[in-house]
Amino acid sequence: MAEQTEAVPFLTGIELRFEGLIEAVRYGDRERAFCTANDPRGFELITMNAKVARGLRETFCGDRWVVDETDNQPGIRNPFLKIRVIPCNFDQNAGNRLVDPTNRAEKGSASNKKVRCNATPWLPGLVDPTECEDDENGYTTFVLGSYADSDLGLRAELSRPKAFSSGRYTRFETRIILLSGSEDQSPAETRTDRAAPTEIIDIAVKRK
Repeated sequence: MAEQTEAVPFLTGIELRFEGLIEAVRYGDRERAFCTANDPRGFELITMNAKVARGLRETFCGDRWVVDETDNQPGIRNPFLKIRVIPCNFDQNAGNRLVDPTNRAEKGSASNKKVRCNATPWLPGLVDPTECEDDENGYTTFVLGSYADSDLGLRAELSRPKAFSSGRYTRFETRIILLSGSEDQSPAETRTDRAAPTEIIDIAVKRK
């Protein structure tokens, strides 16, 4: 897959794995699928966000990545590369190269702070030369955005937001497409015309 071939070197540079990110999203989606109409409003999105965070932690945490709860946003961080990854429920444009996505629910000052920190110059593996006024540790934050829909399939991307307005991400510097929704859609089956039988079968009927 072209997207994966292009993304792997970049992800390797920031000590993440393409398939590992996908598995974290799929884990969250499997857990979300257990939600029903009887759950409280918004619980489906809360579940997806929380379980993707758990998936990230169980996949990547160890010697290099650790659990992160900065500003009460669950995720993981790499203290050596000064990188943070947090999950987010994106809209239907997640995984679409042609259109920028945004978050489905409004975000507050914590997300705004991380985006402003992202606006400083940064290269993978290097500490920001400009100290970020909002994050004393100078972390760069990536968002693992996902969207699940029965018609569009599961979509996901790893993005580095660069602009934030009215509670929503509005621009991204980096977008790594992980799932476009087409991966879960099976090819259309060839259906036989049922208007007439394709084979004539004689059945002998005997009366007792």
